[in-house]
Amino acid sequence: MERKNIILIVVVVIICIAICCLSPFIASSNPDGLEKTVEDVSSVGNGQYNIQEKTVIESPFADYTFEPLGKIGEIIALIIGVIIVLIIGIGIGKLLENKKK
Repeated sequence: MERKNIILIVVVVIICIAICCLSPFIASSNPDGLEKTVEDVSSVGNGQYNIQEKTVIESPFADYTFEPLGKIGEIIALIIGVIIVLIIGIGIGKLLENKKK
């Protein structure tokens, strides 16, 4: 890997970690996103919902949290996610690079 690419990766990882550290404090605790949409669409009246959930695999960090640690747990879960995505991305890049040769 070229030196400029390594520097780019390091800078991007630092930015991602900074965002991970800040996001639990600036994100809304009551987001109006996917869960709210599911509640609105699947409501059958009287506060009851017609939702059938079947979990295939339990999430290790549901809602991006690690409950015993509070906000620090959220930061750790986000950083672990960034590292996993980085490793997968580098792995795919290496595979594609080897295919070219």
